[in-house]
Amino acid sequence: MTAAPKSAIEFQDVTLAYEDRVILNRVSFTVAHGETKIVMGGSGTGKSTILKLVLGLIKPNSGRILIDGEDVTDYSDRKLGNVRQKIGMIFQEGALFDSLSVYQNVGYRLTEKSVPEHQIEESVRRMLRFVNMEEAIGLMPSELSGGMRRRVGIARALVGKPKLILFDEPTAGLDPPTARTICELAMKLRDLEEVSSIFVTHRLDDIKIMSSAFFAYGEDGQVEFQREDERLCLINTRFLMLKEGHVIFSGTDEELWSSKDPYIQDFLRAD
Repeated sequence: MTAAPKSAIEFQDVTLAYEDRVILNRVSFTVAHGETKIVMGGSGTGKSTILKLVLGLIKPNSGRILIDGEDVTDYSDRKLGNVRQKIGMIFQEGALFDSLSVYQNVGYRLTEKSVPEHQIEESVRRMLRFVNMEEAIGLMPSELSGGMRRRVGIARALVGKPKLILFDEPTAGLDPPTARTICELAMKLRDLEEVSSIFVTHRLDDIKIMSSAFFAYGEDGQVEFQREDERLCLINTRFLMLKEGHVIFSGTDEELWSSKDPYIQDFLRAD
């Protein structure tokens, strides 16, 4: 029996440049199965570029990219289509189709695959229930607030039960309570569904909550929110800091907060 790959995502010395501008310079990292990798850095440091490379929307100049142990670096668009079926993408603005209802947006991928309507409805309702948006199933995107659009976007990304989710600044522009709701949905996927993810953010509040708390099933089977303490150590969340195309930090939240690097200290004080 072939052993399962250790990493959901692996970058091996990935370099990407546009003419004279180097976006990523020999970047290497892994995302373990069931792990959330929080990617941080200032504007233009290559955070969103990493997501585009995972999806195969752009190709690196050098280096290799592996998804579930499969080297996808040189795949054609057709072969990448199969890989992308494993991935859910959550965009900064929700990126919904304005002419389609919430139901149609969430079920879009299944409709494209000609899945029977009763199965589409079952899946759509289940995903909307997960993000507490089932009551909005018949609404149009124009009738939704920014936070509601993000939650519908998450529901759409979860159709098909992908085990890899990419979050591109999902809390940008949201008020603190709504941003926390989005983070908690990401945490539930991490803790209850063992989904692997890359979570791109510049918000310290996102970093703090996702590295200090988790969700678990209680004795009664209900989902419980719990905070990390001396007895409970969060091991499924790691951090990556980018600066000028280089990885300048990779590690735990404890290591991040204790770093003496001036750039990291300025970033952590910026909020």
